[in-house]
Amino acid sequence: MYCPVCLNDTLKIASSGVIKMTFNGKAKSTSQFFYDLNSDRESDICEKLEKVIVDYFSYYSTFQNKSPVQYIEAFSIDFKCSNKCVINFSHKMNVIGLVFSKKMLEEAVRKNATKFNIPLDLKLNR
Repeated sequence: MYCPVCLNDTLKIASSGVIKMTFNGKAKSTSQFFYDLNSDRESDICEKLEKVIVDYFSYYSTFQNKSPVQYIEAFSIDFKCSNKCVINFSHKMNVIGLVFSKKMLEEAVRKNATKFNIPLDLKLNR
């Protein structure tokens, strides 16, 4: 990947870190999870992802006027540049396709949207 600081193709995701998620640009303090690519299996990542979605959707289901969930972001700042650039929070990098697949995210979102009666109009580009 290209580093947002030095603009070279020298950026790699760290083997462990935190993934933060937003739903239509909003999140709870619990809308994040820790990953470890060295020890987490795909099923572990899927379970962590689903836990965040369930937590947010159960909270959002209590709203009276719910807008459809259109945009879901999953990002991290836990990337390393081989040029030792400092990646700060303003450089949040997408992890869809790196830590979990778009399909995995869509399946978990659709399943839980039905469960919690959350309207969806997903626009997942990645």
